[in-house]
Amino acid sequence: MDNTTIHDTERKILEAARKVFIAKGMHGARMQEIADEAGINKALLHYYFRSKDKLFQAIFRETFQELMPKAMGIFTTEGTFEDKLRLFVSNYIDTINKNHFLPVFVFNEINQNPEMLTEFVDALKPLQQVMAAELQKKVASGEYSAINPVQFFSNVMAMTLFPFLAKPLLTNAFAMSEEQFNAFVDERKVLIPEIMLTYLKTVK
Repeated sequence: MDNTTIHDTERKILEAARKVFIAKGMHGARMQEIADEAGINKALLHYYFRSKDKLFQAIFRETFQELMPKAMGIFTTEGTFEDKLRLFVSNYIDTINKNHFLPVFVFNEINQNPEMLTEFVDALKPLQQVMAAELQKKVASGEYSAINPVQFFSNVMAMTLFPFLAKPLLTNAFAMSEEQFNAFVDERKVLIPEIMLTYLKTVK
């Protein structure tokens, strides 16, 4: 089996797994379903990915590696902090909405697999640092009130992730259809940056 064939098979498996995870969630998905979706037998699936957890980790890392350069690019290009924050939140919500099974998996995995926690935190540090540097410039100019950058970063991430972590609760409590939930998270693309920017400009 040449390298091209190996890469094509892995890509086929990953795309099939995404579809099954989106449809069934992490716990509801079965390796046989993923194999069927990819058009391969289960033995070949296990050859490439020994378990569902390994497959899920591969998808997580791939998604994270796609997201981080985009996020870093937003905060290292020309433009206002306000516009950068709005674009970051919008991009982050879009990425999670396409892979809405990821937040629950990440939190479960972090609790069960401390090694992943270290990897996850290390990967976030450059983004946190560049966001903090931008924020501190605004504070130093007197335009924004002082805030611990960790608090700011945590608040943005928490407000962004919560709807996806609590999706079953929200959709049941407020009788939301899938379309209504998508409209709800789209609205948060505007709401979250404005909440944080209003705080920075008004709290002294």
